Parts: sequence; C-alpha cells; structure tokens
Amino acid sequence: MTRHEEIIRGIYRDLFETGDTDLADRLVTTDFVDHAAPPSPAPPGPDNLKATVAFLHSALGDIRYEVHEVLSAGDRAAYRATLTATQHGPLFGHPPTGRRFSMQQIHMVRFDGDRIAEHWACRDDLGALRQLGHLS
Repeated sequence: MTRHEEIIRGIYRDLFETGDTDLADRLVTTDFVDHAAPPSPAPPGPDNLKATVAFLHSALGDIRYEVHEVLSAGDRAAYRATLTATQHGPLFGHPPTGRRFSMQQIHMVRFDGDRIAEHWACRDDLGALRQLGHLS
C-alpha cells in the first residue's frame, strides 16, 4: 500500500466515519481547497474540511466508507468509494427519513507532501436522494 493510499483510507476511517474534526489539522494543508463539498462559510484550509465533516454528521448517522481502489501517480491520487449512511437530519433541504442509503463516489486529490492540498469528487447525490425517497 502506498503512503497516499494509507492517508486516503485513514481520512475516511479516522475522520469522516468518526466525525473527529481535530484530525483535519494534520491531514490537509493550511490552504486546502475542496472543489466538491457543499458550500461552506469556512475559508480554505482545515476549517473547510471540518465544516464538511460537521455537515455530514449533522445529517447522517452510521457513516461508513468503503474505499475500493486507489490509483496514485506523483502528487495525485484517484479513488473509487462507496458511502453508506442513515439520514437522521436535514439533507440538502430535505427532512430526515431514517432510511439507509449507499452512494457511489469517485475522488481525486492533490498532495503536498503527506497532506491533501486539493480535492475533487463526482458523487451520485441524485441516486442517494432517490433511495431516501426525496425524489421519484
């Protein structure tokens, strides 16, 4: 397993699944930019990642990520993952349903040393909203 893959898998296991936002300070650069997260009032950097994790945990419970594979070259890594969670709070303006859903995702990150400097993603948000009963 490459160092980049270890970092990526650790972010989901130790930060996104647990909600321990203190880890963000160690995992991303001070000017980290997330090109794919919901709009946040936080400026670029660790506080932006903390806001994203807090948003997810306010809307979702039992969060689990499965990282299927990671491709890494130079300072970039791309990976495919599945998020599984239960909606227990408002999500994109939709009331909580208590339903569980799975969402396929593809991510790309740029590293600066052992920290992530930029993140992009393609997520199946519409598929998740359908599973939750918000869209037909």
